[in-house]
Amino acid sequence: MSNERMKVMVWQADGGRAIVTVAHGPRGPEVTEEPVPASDPRPPGTAGLAVLDDADGRLGSVTAPLGALIYAGPSTDELFAEYAGRGRVDDRAPTQAAGQIVIDAEPLRVWRLLADVRQWPRIRADVHDVDGDGPATPGGRFGWSSGANRFHSRFGAVEPGRLLTWVTTAPGTRVAHVYRLEPAPDGQTRVSCQESLAGPLVAAVITSAVLQAGVDSWLAGLTALAEETAAA
Repeated sequence: MSNERMKVMVWQADGGRAIVTVAHGPRGPEVTEEPVPASDPRPPGTAGLAVLDDADGRLGSVTAPLGALIYAGPSTDELFAEYAGRGRVDDRAPTQAAGQIVIDAEPLRVWRLLADVRQWPRIRADVHDVDGDGPATPGGRFGWSSGANRFHSRFGAVEPGRLLTWVTTAPGTRVAHVYRLEPAPDGQTRVSCQESLAGPLVAAVITSAVLQAGVDSWLAGLTALAEETAAA
């Protein structure tokens, strides 16, 4: 995407609507969402998308079905209770990724690093401005930034040494994260991760390949930090 922006009006199946804007900033895509009052409410069950500004013609090059472009995913509360709370991602989301890695450190040590959001900037260099109170607790809320985008998250399943899930919201997006840990031979830990991301236009902005790169980066950073601290 060039310096031009993409702006669309999105109607959701529940009758709500919002203007979603994607612009190219100095640190990558910047997404904002502005709810607007419905002057002509549509009946529940209908959804749609109207292009307001797409100078680059980006939507015209998208191969994802329209349904994927406007799929907003479950509500934040449902994503928390029925997905993260049960250790699963949204399998209807148009953008998904998964990965697995073996770390030379025992499961509880790895889990504690991931569960302490204050450690996240040490896991990924682009994470900053973390606002959290320490180790994860079920339902615990925290905020963090990556690049120019601010995220708000909430822990779901919290099982020390075994499982950690959380949901993340940002303008135009809802994300579910699931990390499972299990013992591997020689005191190592096998970590598997799944993520799903849904929201208006998400298929046009963040592909599964982009999300996969993010998952791979998290796993690599977690490995480096866990093995470094284990050796200290």
